Amino acid sequence: MRSRPGHNDTQRLVVRRYEPWRAAALRAGLSAVVLLALWGAFEWGRSRGGYDVAEAALEHHALHAEIADLKSRLAQTEGKLVASDVARKVDREAYVQVGRSLAELQTRLGAQAQELAFYRSVIDPNDGITGMRIQRLKVLPATQPRHFRVRIVLVQAARQDASGAAAADFTVDGTLRGRAASLSLAAIGTSSRVMNFSFRYFQELEAEIELPPQFLPQTLQVEVRPSKGAAPIRQSYPWKLDTN
Repeated sequence: MRSRPGHNDTQRLVVRRYEPWRAAALRAGLSAVVLLALWGAFEWGRSRGGYDVAEAALEHHALHAEIADLKSRLAQTEGKLVASDVARKVDREAYVQVGRSLAELQTRLGAQAQELAFYRSVIDPNDGITGMRIQRLKVLPATQPRHFRVRIVLVQAARQDASGAAAADFTVDGTLRGRAASLSLAAIGTSSRVMNFSFRYFQELEAEIELPPQFLPQTLQVEVRPSKGAAPIRQSYPWKLDTN
């Protein structure tokens, strides 16, 4: 039989301290070593394949510089294009304005040429006739439908010493409901019946008329009767509406 241990037997208790940070540090160190080894192997492989990190960095920097230069040149080009476009727009507007000014000047010159020809005909008629004459006739629209203004300009040579008195009248010839018809100023005039006047060089007469419905005007027969026994002046004009 085994004997029980006595009081003199010695029992030993061993206590060991557990330090987990050392294990973690060891694992981290091993991981770092492995990563460094892998990175070194990767770089060694790239260098063996002809890849240079420093050269690649320099090339990367050069490419960035070239891109920045291209962007700067592109911005300058765009600025020049914008300025050129603005200049073209300004030139076009200037050309349009010059064209309008030239058209206005030509219109004014044409009107002045007509006025000059008119006054020349008053001062010295080309045909040598010094008596009274009908210079021009215009038919203008009035404010109401079927209403028109008939304007007659009379002249006589400027070397006439005395004023001339006369009476002007006219008729409008056309068709009414398919039949020929002639309407006198006394029948269609809104205010004037006969236009009496006295002038020395030139005179402008105007009468407003109202044409009946379904009447189609064709010609105007104008008659001017001087008061001093001279022969009447008769002239026919086609009906033409003038909007100027």
